Amino acid sequence: MTLLTGTYYDGVSSRGYVATIEVLNNLQATLVYDEQRIHIQLSRLKIEPSLGGMPRKITWQETGFFAADATIELDQLVKRLDNRSMMDWVASLEKRVGVIIAATIGTLIFILGFGIYGVPKLAEATAYILPEGISARLASSTLEKLDLVLDESALSAERQAQLSEYFLARGEVEQLFFRHAQRVGANAFTLSKSTVVFTDDLVQLTSDDEELLAVYLHELGHAKLLHVERSILQSVAWAVILTMITGDIGGVGELLLALPLTLGQAAYSREHEREADKFAIAELKSLGISPLKLISILDQIEASHSFSHEDDLASSVGLDGVESKNPDLLNEQDANAENAEDARDLAKSQENEFGEKAAESIFSRSLLELLSSHPITVERRAYIRAAAEDN
Repeated sequence: MTLLTGTYYDGVSSRGYVATIEVLNNLQATLVYDEQRIHIQLSRLKIEPSLGGMPRKITWQETGFFAADATIELDQLVKRLDNRSMMDWVASLEKRVGVIIAATIGTLIFILGFGIYGVPKLAEATAYILPEGISARLASSTLEKLDLVLDESALSAERQAQLSEYFLARGEVEQLFFRHAQRVGANAFTLSKSTVVFTDDLVQLTSDDEELLAVYLHELGHAKLLHVERSILQSVAWAVILTMITGDIGGVGELLLALPLTLGQAAYSREHEREADKFAIAELKSLGISPLKLISILDQIEASHSFSHEDDLASSVGLDGVESKNPDLLNEQDANAENAEDARDLAKSQENEFGEKAAESIFSRSLLELLSSHPITVERRAYIRAAAEDN
């Protein structure tokens, strides 16, 4: 006789009854619960696949079921009824520690491999089939956010027109903008395959337009190779993968909300930088210009950024002390203060004003520094120099 223990639910109420199923022969089984006995044809028993050590559901009627404890007797009955499935094989693997460890390691290797090699390839393929208007809309959205912290270019209209004509005649993008980025310094960044932005400080850094052209061609490489779009798609793909693994969809929602701000950010990978450099070098050579112009301007950009960000930020918002902001004005205000309480209120008001300006400046710096796409390294210098010498 085979005896199964478990809980019986009659399908009428939510109450569960401690019960047993007795299998006496190959034809009949008996359910015993609450002083009742129900005879069941053995051939009518349907046993669901096992899931770890969870009770297994046994049915034989439209309503009600028996939740059988996971026991050796139950496994033997499943074999006896030839009621096994693929899930029973999976359940047997789940009980083997070695298999679990191997499966876990294999899964991690697959996820890392897919993330490192598969996701970039998938993002690249997807980026090239995006509708034409997507890049323009994304760039427009990013520039709209950036213009909250950027100023209109102080370059003359003639100079902007001259550079635009010079650049676009040698490699075209749909939109080329010039902006005055206070405190961020000399830089240029790509917002999408359709849009490139130059800062005034970069234009004023050199009188050699060929050096500026070298930077433009580097940014054009980012644009033509869809580096911004690919970076975003890679981030989204990773978020989807992590959501599937963890079940946390909140992270994806936050990512989608932040996309307009992070769109043009330049967490360009080393591979993207190398690709953009390679593109710029090839274009410069085709124009008869030495790629060493790129090294020269990148060195100048790096040198121009060598000042202390902290000192610059403090001086920009008056954090070195209240007197440093406008001592004459403060002396006049102190003289007009009727008592110590008025002076404290005045100081508090000034502190709030400076705090707001500091927060705005920090936000501006953080956002714009993310857009920097010209980290110059020994490796980059060596690569560009070698490419310049290679005919």
